[in-house]
Amino acid sequence: MRPKTAGGGSAGSRREQSRPDSRPRLFRDKWPRTTLWRTVLLLALLFLVSQGMVFVLYHRYVLDPAARRFAEFLLQSYRAIPAPATPPKPSAAPPPATLRWLASDASPGTASGNYFFAQSARAIARLAPGATLRMGSGSPAGTWVWIRGGAGRPWLGMRVSPINFGGSTFLLIRLMIIALFTFLGAILIVRQINLPLLRLAEHARSIGRGEVPETLPSISGPAEVQELEQAIQRMARDLHTLHEERAILLTGISHELRTPLSRLLLALHLPDGPLLEQKEAMQVDVTEMDEILDKFLALVRSGQEEKSIVSSPEALLAPMAEIGRERYGLEIGMATPPALPRVAYRPMAMERVFRNLFDNAARYGGGRLEITAHQEAAEIVFRLRDFGPGVPSAYLSLLGNTPLPNQRGVTHGSGIGLRIGQRIIALQGGSLRFANAQGGGLEVEIRLPLGTWR
Repeated sequence: MRPKTAGGGSAGSRREQSRPDSRPRLFRDKWPRTTLWRTVLLLALLFLVSQGMVFVLYHRYVLDPAARRFAEFLLQSYRAIPAPATPPKPSAAPPPATLRWLASDASPGTASGNYFFAQSARAIARLAPGATLRMGSGSPAGTWVWIRGGAGRPWLGMRVSPINFGGSTFLLIRLMIIALFTFLGAILIVRQINLPLLRLAEHARSIGRGEVPETLPSISGPAEVQELEQAIQRMARDLHTLHEERAILLTGISHELRTPLSRLLLALHLPDGPLLEQKEAMQVDVTEMDEILDKFLALVRSGQEEKSIVSSPEALLAPMAEIGRERYGLEIGMATPPALPRVAYRPMAMERVFRNLFDNAARYGGGRLEITAHQEAAEIVFRLRDFGPGVPSAYLSLLGNTPLPNQRGVTHGSGIGLRIGQRIIALQGGSLRFANAQGGGLEVEIRLPLGTWR
């Protein structure tokens, strides 16, 4: 046996509880807990990765080719413009022109740290060995670009318009815009998901308290949230059905067993002589209670473990009618049109349904039963009509749903067999309905869909 600790739990369970989480503690502490900030973090990471990819692609396919073309243009311009015989010295005042020549030993401008001009300088050095590119100080009038076509050759300066590729201010503004749109996008996403989920959580809590509305208010949101809403509605209906069936089961057992148990208790208080005389009646009561328990077990199972077969309606009704005639003594008439479509059903479960209907017809229906079958749309409809007194209209809608006082002149049963039949037919995708027939008697309608495999 596993040793117990002082607190009452096993040592193994204590070890499992004290086992450290495999995730790094720093990651657990810093990871946001709310959907909003998790979405913000995820979108920020996606934006940063996308910006990094754009940065790399922009430099690779835009700036680098542009720098090479700019270097080629500068070299072509240098070679096309004739140099003066004696270039002026750097100390001379610059003329108000856009071109200037300086001697080769001058040092105009500096090497630019800008990516575009640095790439242009590298391209010029590759195109013409010894060629150099420098940038002069900027002014309101423009920026001077200095190029020397090779070692020992003069410098050519060209004044261009001010060039600004953006500095730290531009980068800061860009990051602020990314952060703003990240936060707004996260709010919109979370609002679309969280608000419907919060309303669904409210409904789920009310369902957990036993408050099961017939329909939940429609909840807008993404398709996944709407599917979740429909699943919760189905769950609520299933829970409501299970609650009703549990109530029916307990009420039915109490109702059905009370009478035979009362008779047994009364018999047990009789003297020995009369008690022995009641032995046969007591055996009948015990048999009746055993049958009652079998019925309730059948309600719980309802033939769910049985597989369906596909057959014609005539093949289903013929053996059922034979059972009704031989075992229940019914006078049965059948009318089915030829060549009806085949239908899927569970044989043993359907036999249980028909047996219960035959038993009711034998007890309350005058011993006569008419069975018809026909097709309506994608369903096969079976109608069974007896010739008894029928059922009061106030109880028709309750047949098979709740235990009822007997209204057909005989003190037997509480309708649990009808409930079993309804459950069996529902599991096969059909329905079981009741109505008073014209001219007297009860009419039972069984509908089964065509080609349903369950």
